[in-house]
Parts: sequence; structure tokens; C-alpha cells
Amino acid sequence: MKVDRSKLKKTPTEAPTDCRTLIEKLKGCSDDQLLLELQQIKTWNIGKCELYHWVDLLDRFDGILCDAGQTVEGMSWLLVCDQPDSTHHPENTHLKALLLAVLNFTALLIEYSFSRHLYSSIEHLTTLLASCDMQVVLAVLNLLYVFSKRSNYITRLGSDKRAPLLARLQHLAESWGGKENGFGLAECCRDLPMTKYPPSATTLHFEFYAEPASDVKVERKTSSNTLHYIHIEQLDKISESPSEIMESLTNIYSIPKDKQTLLFTHIRLAHGFSTHRKRLQAVQARLHAISILVYSNALQETANSILYNGLIEELVDVLQITDKQLVDIKAASLRTLTSIVHLERTPKLSNIIDCTGTASYHGFLPVLVRNCIQAMIDPLMEPYPHQFATALFSFLYHLASYDAGGEALVSCGMMEALLKVIKFLGDEQDQITFVTRAVRVVDLITNLDMAAFQSHSGLTIFICRLEHEVDLSRKECPFVIKPKTQRPGTAAETEDMDTDMEVSDVAMESSPGPSTSAEPRPDVESRAQSSTAYTPRAGVQCIPQRAALLKSMLNFLKKAIQDPAFSDAIRHVMDGSLPTSLKHIISNAEYYGPSLFLLATEVVTVFVFQEPSLLSSLQDNGLTDVMLHALLIKDFLSLQVPATREVLGSLPNVFSALCLNARGLHSFVQCQPFERLFKVLLSPDYLPAMRARRSSDPLGDTASNLGSAVDELMRHQPTLKTDATTAIIKLLEEICTLGRAAEYICQKPSIQKADGSVSAPPARSSHAAEEASSEDEEEEEALHSFTQQGEPESNRQIVGTEERIPIPLMDYILNVMKFVESILSNNTTDDHCQEFVSQKGLQPLVSILGLPNLPIDFPTSAACQAVAGVCKSILTLSHEPKVLQEGLCQLDLILTALEPLHRPIEAPGGSVLLRELATASHVTDATLSARATPLLHALTAAHAYIMMFVHTCRVGQSEIRVISVNQWGSQLGLTVLNKLSQLYCSLVWESTVLLSLCTPNSLPPGCEFGQADMLKLVPKEERPAGSTAPPAAPGVRRTGQVESEGVGVDTSAQGLLEGMGLDGDTLAPMETDEPTATDPKAKPKLTPAMAARIKQIKPLLSASSRLGRALAELFGLLVKLCVGSPVRQRRSHHAPSTGTAPTPAARATASSLTKLLTKGLSWQPPPYTPTPRFRLTFFICSVGFTSPMLFDERKYPYHLMLQKFFCSGGHDALFETFNWALSMGGKVPVSEGLEHLELPDGTGEFLDAWLMLVEKMVNPSTVLDSPHALPAKTPGATPSTTPAAPQFSALRFLIVTQKAAFNCIRSLWNRRPLKVYGGRMAESMLAILCHILRGEPTIRERLAKEREGGARPEEESTTAGTGAPAPRPEPPERGPRGRHGQHRPRRQGQLRKGPPPPPGGSPRSTSSSSRS
Repeated sequence: MKVDRSKLKKTPTEAPTDCRTLIEKLKGCSDDQLLLELQQIKTWNIGKCELYHWVDLLDRFDGILCDAGQTVEGMSWLLVCDQPDSTHHPENTHLKALLLAVLNFTALLIEYSFSRHLYSSIEHLTTLLASCDMQVVLAVLNLLYVFSKRSNYITRLGSDKRAPLLARLQHLAESWGGKENGFGLAECCRDLPMTKYPPSATTLHFEFYAEPASDVKVERKTSSNTLHYIHIEQLDKISESPSEIMESLTNIYSIPKDKQTLLFTHIRLAHGFSTHRKRLQAVQARLHAISILVYSNALQETANSILYNGLIEELVDVLQITDKQLVDIKAASLRTLTSIVHLERTPKLSNIIDCTGTASYHGFLPVLVRNCIQAMIDPLMEPYPHQFATALFSFLYHLASYDAGGEALVSCGMMEALLKVIKFLGDEQDQITFVTRAVRVVDLITNLDMAAFQSHSGLTIFICRLEHEVDLSRKECPFVIKPKTQRPGTAAETEDMDTDMEVSDVAMESSPGPSTSAEPRPDVESRAQSSTAYTPRAGVQCIPQRAALLKSMLNFLKKAIQDPAFSDAIRHVMDGSLPTSLKHIISNAEYYGPSLFLLATEVVTVFVFQEPSLLSSLQDNGLTDVMLHALLIKDFLSLQVPATREVLGSLPNVFSALCLNARGLHSFVQCQPFERLFKVLLSPDYLPAMRARRSSDPLGDTASNLGSAVDELMRHQPTLKTDATTAIIKLLEEICTLGRAAEYICQKPSIQKADGSVSAPPARSSHAAEEASSEDEEEEEALHSFTQQGEPESNRQIVGTEERIPIPLMDYILNVMKFVESILSNNTTDDHCQEFVSQKGLQPLVSILGLPNLPIDFPTSAACQAVAGVCKSILTLSHEPKVLQEGLCQLDLILTALEPLHRPIEAPGGSVLLRELATASHVTDATLSARATPLLHALTAAHAYIMMFVHTCRVGQSEIRVISVNQWGSQLGLTVLNKLSQLYCSLVWESTVLLSLCTPNSLPPGCEFGQADMLKLVPKEERPAGSTAPPAAPGVRRTGQVESEGVGVDTSAQGLLEGMGLDGDTLAPMETDEPTATDPKAKPKLTPAMAARIKQIKPLLSASSRLGRALAELFGLLVKLCVGSPVRQRRSHHAPSTGTAPTPAARATASSLTKLLTKGLSWQPPPYTPTPRFRLTFFICSVGFTSPMLFDERKYPYHLMLQKFFCSGGHDALFETFNWALSMGGKVPVSEGLEHLELPDGTGEFLDAWLMLVEKMVNPSTVLDSPHALPAKTPGATPSTTPAAPQFSALRFLIVTQKAAFNCIRSLWNRRPLKVYGGRMAESMLAILCHILRGEPTIRERLAKEREGGARPEEESTTAGTGAPAPRPEPPERGPRGRHGQHRPRRQGQLRKGPPPPPGGSPRSTSSSSRS
């Protein structure tokens, strides 16, 4: 089928120029012209590129394959391409020729392209395997062979396509009987009379099971399935074609569908066996099929039958046939042997070595190889056919890949012959391919034996060949970088140096002389002075074959330089032509490709690290200057460092090598390296290279690795620290500029998907050739040449009435943050952090969180987490409070900008955020622009800062916790906290209003609340006529409604109030409604206009609810910091120690936080609020939010928070809220509210949450024995010197709370339970009564002890009164209703501040009488 274009992703690269030219040429051809063009292309002489660029032609080829694979009308086995030639159908001959040309060309294309998974014509190939013409079958097998060897394409096919393909291949590959039965491969290849072959060769005998049919005369058997057989002798004498014979047999016999292809394969083989040409084709097809099955890992079950004992000997027998006409068969035998080697089966490998005589100098294979090589390099001899020689060298390469094979090749003295190939073979592309294979085999053999290589001057041969190939490349690309180089110690200031000259008259390295210090080096622009003589020809690239050869040789040199066996020879390796060759490669990254560019720089790098004393000689001959110029001074030539992860990751290592001496360091610094290098992090061209590979650890991405490497460079060269830090800060400032500039807009990020579905495939060289990656997975690899797609700046986006340039701002931030964090935190020392802080880097770093061009989902992105991670690293490593100070200062400014959010809009009221959106000039795009929706974007910025503070507060180090508390307890911190409290209340209100506006039937009929703004959200033509309110339906569930219609509020928005309430056991999962009794299943239909409104409101609801959750999380962390408990409780078997006294900053912070609770519990909505439901929803959130602020996860209270809660009036407000809800806002007595007919919707939900909170407050076990107790006295404070801090009596708090709770329970007792929540309320009420009754003895006992010890109030303090731990604390895993510890010894204390003791000492008299 044709390529599915809906799944295509635009490739990040363009096709090479010559490739594009060929594509356009072929696309414009008619079928006749296409046939001629394709027949002329025998080898691939153009660049290697993505298959994506060939999609149009592949679709055309698919049509040709489809036409050829159609069956002739009225027949099911005769294909169109197999129709006999006749005067009536002359087009059949043309179609078959075109079919063969397409198959052969496609095989070449697949071999020299990437992203092969795009190929979609595999079902046509499967069909064509059933052609009568073995020439067609062989062409299909050739294409499948390329797929199987070069990629995992076949193994990744869906089972519906893979299974029939593999079945046909196994039919082709099955054994014919072997040598012992007269069917040896060599015998079948010879042109012998048929009397030499067994008669079964042309006999069809086929057995199968089938249901008895009326036209089949068989004996009746007891079984329903009967065995049938077809037996036809001398099938080759039948004049009909195999397809016609098959057609007849299927008409006669009921042959099962799954057996028909096997039968057809037997018919075709028997029918053609007597003809030598067809027999050879059958042998070749069988060998091809075996190879494909091996490479496709499809031989698990049939390996022993297909790769039977004796097959290897038969394959070697074929090679030994002297008939020169059998070249194709011999090549196929070699390929099959190669595939068997690939199986890595030791018995098979040793068998192959023995059968081919590889281990002996005079063995069959070594002699064959030497003869082949001699024929290649001797002009007087006829060379072996290319196909055979290619297969032979490929076999050698695979054989050398295994130790046993490599040792055999060493034993037979193969080194000399292979070096001859490298030394003497010519420059034709086909010849270059053999040189490449020879280099690779030498590379593998030298791992086992280096002596032969050195004795034949192998290194010199390699360098000379490298020089030769580079010189040939100069004809296409003469350009070379010619920087000005400075000669220390000479009188001349600068001297032009041509990189093609060998410089021998330079002085030895010395420290820079007076001329250097007096005359500063010219600015970098002058270094490119003479380089404009040539400019690289755009689009021209090194041919793939030459690139593969250069790559193999450079890889070998890189290995050899580090090999101790070469230590003597390597010292002089840079004395000859090698530096000149490397200069040309490094100067022309676009021509040679990123892989060769990287290898050339790595060769220099490993040489310098191996021989650091010789760095000065490289500096003298200009090689290091060329490297610096190519890597850093590229702007003026429009050159770029290749955009691949490997090249970018190698740069710091290269720079470390070049800076090993003072002269190199000086040259490096003069290039302003860091500022230039770091710019790649803000370039769209380099984004694909920054993405992590799908299969690799996400932490191992390019940006992090680059940062770690730069950190190492800075540590090796401490003098670079200041410059590098300055460049980092400039990078951050550049991000801030991009984030503030009005002409930009952030485009959709593409890095943050965890599943890797959008990450671009990793880069690879465009110049790899066959064997380099024959064992590699190439499916996921993609070419990244340097003619990138146009930068995003070229595509403009209209936002409202403005034209904005989309930039990948979030991707930039994420990459830069990973990079910076790696530099700052790669080591546990704080030197980099201190330098960063001293250079005022915190201001731009923290400013990133509030950039106006960021999208409103930025706070939940990986980019925001990365910024927070860098801030946390600086704080934890340097203990620098300025991190928090800077964040608080900037957050304070944003909170000031959010003040309009706190001012309710005029009657009839509505949402402030909705009003802002509705008044924007272009509502649909308003959320994209900070100028159109300033409040929404300010909320986003505030959310980002909150995420940063959440990140930094979640730290276990005590010093950091002290710093955090001190900053939040400072004047600035308290101011920010106060504003955050106000913001939290406003967010709950906004979210409540927005959710109600999104929910049908949530407002009374005819209510104008928010409706004017809602109507502005949809075009006029969609507005309903004559009505402003959405249609209402009775008895509607308040949440989840929008989801039921498939539109609107997502889970995060729906659960917003749950998120703001935040306590799982208090609000299990919170609903914002109470279903009514009329029709709980009624679901109103959403009109298109309502759906459109909901879509517009959704971003506002998401932003406010997410920020509310983040604030709740921050407040909870601040509580834990104030009370001094670690964020993560660790189980301990020891009694908790007495709590330390909270610092004044902690007390101030706690006081500010409880003021928020009081504010929430005493909040009043604007007077025009249409329904009490809004206020109830607000209180539900406030009550749910109060619980985690006062109690830990095990329901133990924080005594500091209880004290501040009581002192701030929160305690009174909590019970006042109960009275307001039950009295319906003062309309009825509290005692009658529960059963009142007009009890507002939502009251039950509120009462349920309220009772669960109060149940925790009256539990004597947890309140009196909390591990979060305050100390008995403030340390160091005495009555005579310092006014004592107010003490907290948990006992008095418990008494007052139980008394107030009991009075509330009386208002609920003996009333008809509410629907839905009545049962849960009853449970909570009973639990509260149990706590009151069980606490009676404990309270009496402790009050008595208090009275007894009253004589010494200042010296002793009660355990209950202070919260000091009891001698036997309750274990953590025991619930709050465990032992009450009445028997534990207590000491007396004094209540300094708090409620007066209730009259009579105990409130229990009413309790007892009521209960009775």
C-alpha cells in the first residue's frame, strides 16, 4: 500500500542536492522514461538521506508493484507480470521490465537511506514471491535481503504482514534432500543431464489433510479428516506454466489455504528443475531465502531442518566450482555463509573455518582472497566480478568480528594481502568500497596481532591512503581554514599561515614574549581574513563510499594512537601529511559530514592526551588553530559545528586537550570560547541533537553531558571559571530577552514527552556506507545534514492582531537548565555556585520563572522543574540565602500585580479572570498573550515561583531548613506570605465561580451572575437568541457533567477544590455537589455555544486550580519547617526527644499561616453572590485545607500551629462557621437547620468535612501525646531577665474544643440524617462522643495533678500542658484511638495564655446527662 502520510513527521533535514535532483528527475518521467533511467542506475553515487524524501516515488513504485502483482481475471494464481507475451498484450513485457527495474533500484535506495520503516509495499513483495518467473522472485529476495541485513524492518512488521512473508521464505529455503540424496548444491549448479539427478527432482508428491469432497474418490475412514496426496511425475514435461498447473490442482482438490503456497513452491521447483537456467535461479533463491531468515531471526523452529548438517560443506563445494558463469551463485553462497557466521554459533563458525581452510596459508579461502586481491590491483589480470568480490570481503569482515575467525585470518597471513588493497587499489567508487572493507578487517585483526601490521609498515600505508583520499576531495571542495597564527617568541606580531604548507621554521614553544603582551591579538574577526578566498560549495558532499573509507581509517588511527604497541611510531605520526589531511576534514564539516568531523577532532585530541609534550608541534603547524577556528569562530563563514549530540558532547574534551599548555590556553581564551559554544543551546538547529535517545537514560542527554564536560574543563583550567560563569549568565540573560521581547511567542515544546514519541531520532553521519553499520540498528537513526529546515523565525504566527515569531522557548529553558545544573552540581563543592552568585547570576536565573512569553502551562512543565532544580542545587551547595531572597523579591512584585484579582467586580458579579478574558480583543488567542491577559499570566508566573519554593523547601538538611524558615519569617517573607494568603482565598473564589459557570444548572434560573462575560466568549452568530442563561435541567449532578458530554473541564479542573482542600482523609474525594432527589440521573445536553464557552474557560480554571494546589503544598511544607519536623518522617524505635523551641522566625511564619486559616474560615463572599452554595464550597475548601496545616499524616497535631490557630481566632471562626451553615446564614435556629426543607445544596458535604476535622481536634490520645509538642520553657529565658514566650496548654485546648464540639453535636443529634452524607456524619459524631467520654478520666487526672502542683508553676510543667513526650509514647503505627495512657506519670504546668478554664473544672456533667 502507499505510504501513510498521516503518520509522517517532517524530517529535520533536507536531502543532499544530488539526491533532490534525482528525485525531481524521476518524478517527472513517464513510465517509458522511468524504465530507461532506472536501468542506468547500477550503483549508488549520490548522498544518503531520509526515505521521507522519496515518499512520492515510493508511492509510484507501489502502484507498479500492485499492478504487477494483480491476478489475471478468472484465475487466482496467474499474476499479471507472468502472463505469456503475445501480440494482444505487448504491455506485459514492458511491465515486467519496469517491475524488475523498480525492485533493483529500491534495493539500492533502501541500502543508502535511513528511516526504512516508512516503506509500505511489503504485502506486494509477498505476493510477487509467488511469481512463476524466478527472475522476479530473485529481485524481490534481493530487496528483502537488504532490509534484513541493514535493519530490523522485517522483525518489526506487524504479524499480519510478517507471518505470510516468512512462511513463503521458509518454503523457498527448505532442504531439497541434501548431498547424500543426490541434491548437493554444487551438483544442482552443474549443467548435467537429468539422468544424473534422482527422478524425484521433477516429481510432484504432495500430501495434505482435507475434508472429503464429493469429487475426490477416497476410501471412507472413521476420522473426519483424511489424508490426500497429489502425485505427478515428470512435471517438467507439462507445457502449462506452474501457475496454470496450480490453478488446475486447486480446482480438483480441496487444498487447505495454508498449504497452497507450499504446493505452488514445489510445483515451480519441479517444473523448472530440468532447465539449467531455472535450476540455478532456484538454488540462488534458496540461498537468498536462508540468509534473509537468518538475519530476520526467523529460524528458531526450523533452524535444524534448513541449516542441516552438511549445508556448509555444500556451500563451500559451490565456491570451488571453476565455472565462471556461476558468479551469482557463488556470491549467494558467500552471503549465506556470512549470515551463518552472523548466528554466532561456535560449532557452525568452527565448521566454516575448517571447511574453507581459513586457518591455513594455503587453505582454499586464503588462496581465493589473495587471487581476488591480486586480480584487483594488477591491471593485466581480469578482476573478479564485483558482486562476488563484495560478498567475499563481507564474509571476511564478519569472520574477523569473532575471535576464532580473527585468529584464523591471522594464522593464514592475511595482513599483507589486505594492506596491498589499501595501498594499491584505485579510486573508482567500487574499488573504494573494497579498500574500506580491507581497512575494517585490518582493524579487527590488529586487535589480536599487531606485529604483522607493523612489519609491513601498515601505519604509513594508512596515512598515505588517507592523504590520497583527502587530496581527491580537495578537487570538489578546495576550501580550507587559514587562520592567522601567533608565533610566541618571534618579532612578528602575526603571520599568515597556509594550512597546506609544512611549517618547519617556527621557534620552539616559549612563554609569550613582549610583543604578545604589548600588542593584543586582533579580534577574532581578523582570523577569517584569508578564508574568504574559497567558500564551501553549498550542498556538495563527500560520496558515501569515500566517507566510509575515511571514517574507517580515522577510527583505526584513533585506536592505534592509544595502543601501547604503537607507542614509538605514534610520536612521529603527526610529522608527515596527517595534519594536513586532518585540517581539510576539520575545515569542511559540511562536506565531510559530522561523523568525520568528530573523528578528525578526536584523533587530534587522543594524540595530545597521549603525547602532551608534542602539543606545541601541532600548534606550530597550525592544526590547533584550525580546530579552534572550526569549532568557535564560525559565524563569519556561515559554518556551524555539526548539530549532533556526539559532536557537541566531545567539544569540552577537545578544548581540554588544546589547553594543556599555556600557549593553547591563551589561544583558547582569545576565541571567547564559552559565549560562542553556549549559543548552541539557544539555536533551533541544535534542538534535535539535545534530545535524549529513546533507549538511553533520560539523564544522559546532550545538555547534561555538555555541562558535566564543561565543569571538568573548568576544574582542569581554574582560570577559565570566571569567563565560563560570565558566559552562563549571559546565556540566562539571553533567555530572559527572548522571554520578554514582544515580537516572540513560545511555540509548542517537543522535548518533554516521556514516551519519546516526538523526540527526533539521534543524529548520524550522512556518509556511512555498507559494512560500517551492518550489525547496527539503523531504524532509529536519522541523518542530520547541515542544510536544516528553516529556523522557526521564518514562520510567523498571528496572535490577535499581532504577528509574532514562534520560538521553542521551553525547549531552550530545559536544555540550558540541564546544562547549568550539571556545571554547578557535578561536584559536591560549592566553588562554581559561589562564583555564579558573586557574578549576580541569581537575578536572571530566577527571572526566567516569570517571563511573560511563557505559556500558561509552563509551571507544570519539565522546564519549570529544571529551573527550580538549579535554584535548589545552588541553595543546598552554597547555603546561599540570596536564592530565596531573590525569589521572594520577584514573587512580591508579581503578587502586587495580582491585586486586581482580589477586588470583586461590580454587580451582578462574576469571575475577575473571566472578565479579563471576555474583554480581550481576540478571545480565542487571548491566553497566548501576556498583554491581553495580564492577570492570567501573572498567575502563571506566581505558580512557577511557588513551584520553585516548593522544590527548595523540600530539603532534609537542617541548615537549609533554618535558612528557609529565616527567610520566610523575615519582613519580606511575611509580606509575601500575607499576599499569598490573600491570593489563596481569591483563587478558591475564582475557581468556585468558574466551575459553576461551566456546570449547567448550577445557578438559579434567570440569574445574571457572570452571564454577560460568558456571552462574549462565543461569536455573535452562535449566541442563543432572547436568553442569556444556559438551559437548565432539574436535579443535576454538579460535577462531572461536562465530561459526560465529552467536552470541557478536565480532571485537574474538576478536582480543583479537592486539590485546594488537599487532605485525603478529610475530603475523600471531594465532590462539589450534593445530588438532589428529583432526578439524579438527568443530564442536560450541552449546546455548541456552551461547549465553546467551556473550552475558553478551561485554561482559566486549570491555571487557578493548579496554583491553588501548589500553594496548599507550599503552606504544608512551611508548616513542617516551622514545627521542626523533617519533611519525611522516619520510623524510630526510640522515644522522641523533647521538641526544640521554635525560633522567632518560625513563630512569625506559623502565625501568618494560621491567619490564613482564620481568614478562610471567616470569609464572606460579595453581597451579590447568587447562591449560598458558593460560600459553602469555599468553607469546604477551607476546612479541608485546615486539616493538613494543623495535623500530620498520622493525625497528630502540631502544637505550635494549634497555639497560633487559637490565638489568631481560628478556633472561634471554625465553630462560628458551623453555626452559620446550620442556621442557613442566621435565618433559622441552629437546632432546626438540619431538618429544614430549604437547607442549601452543599451543606451536607460541608458538615461532613467539618466533623472530620473536629474529630481530630477532640482526640485526647493524639492531642495530649503529640510528638510535635512545644518545649516546657523557652531555653535561656527566666522571669527576671526575659518575658517568657506564651506557653501552650494542650489540656486546656482539648477541654475548650471538646465543650464546643459537644454543643455542636447536640444540634445534630436525634435529627433526620441527610442523604448521601448522613451515614458518614453519624460516624464522625459517634467518634467525637467517644473521644469526649474516653477523655474524661484523663482530663480529670491531669487537672488534679495541675492543682496539686500549683505551688511551683514556674519550675515544673505538665506533660499535657506543654506537649512534652510521655515516657512510653504511642508507637507510630498505632491509630489515634489506641492507648490513652491514663497511668503515665504527669507533672504540673501553668497555662500562660489561652482560654480560661471552664467553670466547675470539667464540662462533663452535660455530656453524661445528655447521653443518658
